[in-house]
Amino acid sequence: MRPLLRHAAVFALLSVAPRILAAQHHEEKAPPKQKESHGSVAAEPAKPAHAAPVAAKGDGHGDAHAAAAASSSCNSLHAVTRGIPVVPETAGPGFASFIDPTARVESPERVMIGCRSYIAPFVSLDGSQGPIAIGDETDLQDNVVISGKLVMLGDRVIVAHGATIVGPATVGASKGKPAFIGFNAYIDGAMIEPDAFIGHLARIAPGIVIHAGTKVLPGKFIKTQDEADRPELGKVVKVTDADREFMAGVLHVNTSFAAGYTDLFHASPNQVRGVGRDPGHSDFNHDADLPTFGGKSESHPENDRFRIIGAVTLDDSYDALLSKIGRNVAIRADEGEHFHFGVLTRLQDRVTFHALEHTDLEVGSRDEFGFHVVVHGGPDDGAEPHEVTKVGDDVTVKDWAVVFRSKVGNGVVIGVRAYVDGCHLTAGTVVPDRAIMIKDKIIGYVEW
Repeated sequence: MRPLLRHAAVFALLSVAPRILAAQHHEEKAPPKQKESHGSVAAEPAKPAHAAPVAAKGDGHGDAHAAAAASSSCNSLHAVTRGIPVVPETAGPGFASFIDPTARVESPERVMIGCRSYIAPFVSLDGSQGPIAIGDETDLQDNVVISGKLVMLGDRVIVAHGATIVGPATVGASKGKPAFIGFNAYIDGAMIEPDAFIGHLARIAPGIVIHAGTKVLPGKFIKTQDEADRPELGKVVKVTDADREFMAGVLHVNTSFAAGYTDLFHASPNQVRGVGRDPGHSDFNHDADLPTFGGKSESHPENDRFRIIGAVTLDDSYDALLSKIGRNVAIRADEGEHFHFGVLTRLQDRVTFHALEHTDLEVGSRDEFGFHVVVHGGPDDGAEPHEVTKVGDDVTVKDWAVVFRSKVGNGVVIGVRAYVDGCHLTAGTVVPDRAIMIKDKIIGYVEW
């Protein structure tokens, strides 16, 4: 570990240590918890008499969230309790963080979280080697993996779908500007400062510091500090105002998820498990919808293999789908919505489908998606108000590949760890392994 990173990590730990100590002191003085249910669905925890009531949607008390936030302090981190999705357990949706019940937390006594943060399905938080601290209004998206000797995530940090962080590492800072880690990116013992942006499928080597205002380009492997600091070497550029606007939009959505899923849990704990409704009632997704299988709307809280959420229409029946989907698969129509899937062939483990707000996703029939694939909808030509990311029939997307805001024709093959962004791929196109294809042109290859 380089001295620069070691000193920075120690400084970050010291800056957040009072919050950790305050949280531990609070947990020690807290009354004992009720015994957890051992069934497939945990019962809603009982609220103490002094807890503020949670306002129901449309009950005329829409300012309850703001009041809860105003009356609660975000100056402490709170210990995570395995099996309890709302942190702190009795907090209302204006203050609480939400951890999806499918998230895997090892050594939860070493995992601490601030307020209004969102931990998405199948995130892995492994505190067995050292502490993990997650700040306020931070989001860890589907299939993110956090492990190592010490991982410090500051306030307003975005760790996007499928990314991995191995400590000792720090990302962002307490009260700092947002920082972004892209889809299937890999942070290995590095420091990512506030206002830095790590592109999709990029990798940062141990001891490297990505300074504020620096954007690592997609697929780049930063191995030396010179590569991180010198744009003329072709691996980094300056963060733009558009990048900062994008980060602000992502944070708005995910703090809304922290409140919305907390509300949904309090109203109906079963709906935040397995197959169920999205929270709805937001400025980007109004309705709380159930998924549809073979023409039938269904919820399946008992399913812990995959999460299918919101306005997802699948041509397969639920029973047929069970033989086609691996473990830790997340299909979330809670931001962008109106996802449609034809008759699928196979989704391997840890596949994620999601979409930016006001965009849809359409997937054809007989498609195969490999291990750790991310398919993400978004606008590909600036059209308003809706854009549809489309994947045609008989498409193969291989392990670790990322498909973002693109239209993919029939019979296309996308190679291992390839990155496709803003493309219109014609029928039969073959994207080579590790190719970086942006707006229909291969501009390079993923470097690791």
